[in-house]
Amino acid sequence: MIIIYDFDGTLTPYSLPQYEILIENGYSDDILEEKIRNKIRTENCTLYQAYYQIYKEILKEKNIKFNKFNICKGAESVKFNKGVEEYFKAMQYKETGVKHYIVTSGLQEYIYHTNIEKYVQGIYGVTFKEENEIYTDLDVLLDDTKKVEVIKKLIIENNNDKEIIYLGDGLTDKKAFEYVHSIGGKNIFIKIDENSALKYNKLNEKNIINKCFEPDYSENSEIRNYIKNEINK
Repeated sequence: MIIIYDFDGTLTPYSLPQYEILIENGYSDDILEEKIRNKIRTENCTLYQAYYQIYKEILKEKNIKFNKFNICKGAESVKFNKGVEEYFKAMQYKETGVKHYIVTSGLQEYIYHTNIEKYVQGIYGVTFKEENEIYTDLDVLLDDTKKVEVIKKLIIENNNDKEIIYLGDGLTDKKAFEYVHSIGGKNIFIKIDENSALKYNKLNEKNIINKCFEPDYSENSEIRNYIKNEINK
């Protein structure tokens, strides 16, 4: 079995990445969301393109180097949803035979520096090209479509194992949910805030989501019990 997780919102309490380098320079979610909307409207770009263009512009404006040290600031102390770290410790491959992967539109290098990196078999996210230890242009922009490409790749790498559970929390997981459902896998929607019900209803118009849970991964939680039952099957 393969279990695939989105990161922001699914494993953390925030739908947008909480990068310390942006926060310490005064950029809250509200400010970022407004800048993203303006960028999309004026430059006709996608959500992800807008976000990372703004990310780079902020660092340039503040005269901060766009490098591994700065983008990974705070990763080791990122806040997770309830029980997440304990969940991964308990559900390790050597104990369960299940492989865990993170597939996200967040920064891959950042997640490699979090406390759960050691418990997963792979992390796939946004990457940048690098010259003289400075990040330059986007290398991989892991948008909705590319998430599906990664899932297909993981299936092949795991001997065409289509026993998959996918966990996501928003509209950007739509294509992944659809693909996993189409191959007989299971989908779990994580409801993180007051907008989650609207997102869930929109995503589940064709009944492609199997379960909808609160973001609680602690022992005897609905998420953990459901996944344990699926493994035992």
